[in-house]
Amino acid sequence: MKCYIAFLAHETNSFSPVPTDLSSFEEIGIYRPSYGPPDEHLELLKGAADFLLEARRRGDRPVVGLCALAQPSLPCLARDYVAMRDELLAGLRAASPVDMVFLMMHGSMMAQGCDDCEGEILARVREIVGPGVPVGVLLDLHCNVTARMIENATVIMACREYPHIDFAERAMELYDLLARAAAGRIRPRMTFERVPMLGLFQTQREPMRSFVDATRAAEKRPGVLSITLAHGFPWGDSAHTGAGVIVVADDAAAAAGGADAEALARELGRDFFALRESAQVPLLGLDAALDSAVSHPPGTVIIADMSDNPGGGAASDSTFLLRAMLARGVRDAAVGLLWDPEAVRIAFAAGEGAVIPMRIGGKLGPMSGDPLDVTATIRCLRTDAAQPHIADGGPASLGRTAVIETDGIQIVMNEIRQQPFHPAAFASAGVDPWSKRLVVVKSSIHFNAGFAERAAAIIYCDAPGTLSSNAKGRPYRRIQRPIWPLDDVTM
Repeated sequence: MKCYIAFLAHETNSFSPVPTDLSSFEEIGIYRPSYGPPDEHLELLKGAADFLLEARRRGDRPVVGLCALAQPSLPCLARDYVAMRDELLAGLRAASPVDMVFLMMHGSMMAQGCDDCEGEILARVREIVGPGVPVGVLLDLHCNVTARMIENATVIMACREYPHIDFAERAMELYDLLARAAAGRIRPRMTFERVPMLGLFQTQREPMRSFVDATRAAEKRPGVLSITLAHGFPWGDSAHTGAGVIVVADDAAAAAGGADAEALARELGRDFFALRESAQVPLLGLDAALDSAVSHPPGTVIIADMSDNPGGGAASDSTFLLRAMLARGVRDAAVGLLWDPEAVRIAFAAGEGAVIPMRIGGKLGPMSGDPLDVTATIRCLRTDAAQPHIADGGPASLGRTAVIETDGIQIVMNEIRQQPFHPAAFASAGVDPWSKRLVVVKSSIHFNAGFAERAAAIIYCDAPGTLSSNAKGRPYRRIQRPIWPLDDVTM
């Protein structure tokens, strides 16, 4: 069978201080068919490479179109979104007719003038391929699912896990369902149940671990093909923002007495909603987090600076936690990744070993705090620092990195904005995190996959910043009300 594969993803944060345009996607790397065979550019395909490799394994005929991903930030500049959208669709037209379409998207992408990029793209894809061609979509579980998405896709799946360690597994599941649909062996039908809540639900912790496992067990019911928990992206201000449940059932099996997809979706939606408070990660304020860290028994303690996570749209240049550490005289510590390209440039100009006055961080507005003026020793300069990406393990470049030290704290600054997924983010820049008493990571949850096994303790800090947990403090204008925790809601 012939299939079309493409990837256009952006987790849009309506409250981010960082703009989004074509260069935001080019920074990570865009694949275009004109670059040559996709098999020679797997790193640019990112998660879409899983679809390509599975197509090769099955002997299908894949055609790969545009593959583009940007770090979370503000809604995309309209002209650049339209250009990428049209490029993706032009690739599909050129490849048509096709038997299947596989798209990898985020599920919360917004552009200027368009609050539902995934829904718009899927509607245009459906116009091209017609009603009979299966269209499968793989999303990040922080998706805000819309009616237009459900109407125009055949199967929508999201990764199950947060941290997102299972994209490859879910890609294989999606490929299998679409292949069976294309062969006429199943007739997938999707049911979506909205769950009116906002939050971050880490799946490696209870009670989410058991609930996710229960959804996997429910997929074994007769006629059930797939279940997705859409956690929602709380920082996307749209009428679609919030959690939900997608149940994909086989219409043929349902006609023969299979599972009631609507009833199952309602049941799981109520169960998900019931976990809205107990499934939240326990958070400590800035001072309490530092109190806990410095009083902990020996070992490397990790503090997650969740409010400044660039993986959710923060600038990754906030100084609130670092300033408090310096004021307390905390030593034997490391902080990263601090996104400050100008400070990196200055460090490279000064050279390793130089001791210079530097102004670092605090550049992107009030949620970044004030800049810090420090006396910095330039410890290490690298041009090849990278870390394995949480989604596919492929190398994610940090750009140029500079490690500076001030008052016993080493700070990893970098040019390409991203969160630390793995200790390699520090090690490749020249800092051994496990030699430190305290390591601050500008990440919410994804760092867990790489750091949890060796950490003496992990402390989740709700410092001031773009991704502060105070949902009632966000200036929502478009979100559908009522929704928890903004309102008292029953379900």
